[in-house]
Amino acid sequence: MGFLSDLFAKLFGGGSPKSGESKTDALREYIDRALPESYVQSRKYALSIKEMAGGYVAYVTLDMLADGSDYTGMDDQDLRNVAEMESGYLLEECLNKPPVDASFFLKMVFSKGHIITVERRCGANEGILTDHGQRQEIHF
Repeated sequence: MGFLSDLFAKLFGGGSPKSGESKTDALREYIDRALPESYVQSRKYALSIKEMAGGYVAYVTLDMLADGSDYTGMDDQDLRNVAEMESGYLLEECLNKPPVDASFFLKMVFSKGHIITVERRCGANEGILTDHGQRQEIHF
């Protein structure tokens, strides 16, 4: 990397792993640092990283209530809309420059155990949102 790209990587995340640091550790540190603090500090937060076919897959469990949000009264479609909007924000703004090629699998836990997942393959502009076994393509 050149001087400017090194500088931007240090300021905004991304870049190559530091010397002596494993790629898995670099990705873990990047995700923990890039996600909003309310998610990372929640007791429900979990992160698992697996190396797969030339890249990595990060499985991230997010407590959607961690920031004080209240989804009472929202129906399934409303929650899918929230999940699509929030995953777009997280994947496009927060986790957009990982230090290694990475796909993301977000498990979004709402109230009463309602779970919606969003999968995004490395480099893709679209993903799959799954709710109650129903899958739909979404775009970022």
